[in-house]
Amino acid sequence: MIKIQRLEMKDICKSFQGVHANKDINLEVSSGEILGLLGENGAGKTTLMNILYGIYQPDSGTILINGKPVRISNPVESINLGIGMIHQHF
Repeated sequence: MIKIQRLEMKDICKSFQGVHANKDINLEVSSGEILGLLGENGAGKTTLMNILYGIYQPDSGTILINGKPVRISNPVESINLGIGMIHQHF
């Protein structure tokens, strides 16, 4: 596992059957920061986190860890990178 100093999601897009769940999302979090995602139901918060955790693949955009692009294809890869997720529903 690597120590994440900075996590970036750049221009993340994800659609389901032509409906945009995320469109051109940018997010930056540095080590020691706490981030809260707020929004209405259907705003794309869970979709964005599922992309970061490897459950979904973005249609476009880049995820960078410590400035280096990574492709997270599944939750095991996410965990190996030091990213964890607590799910709202099991």
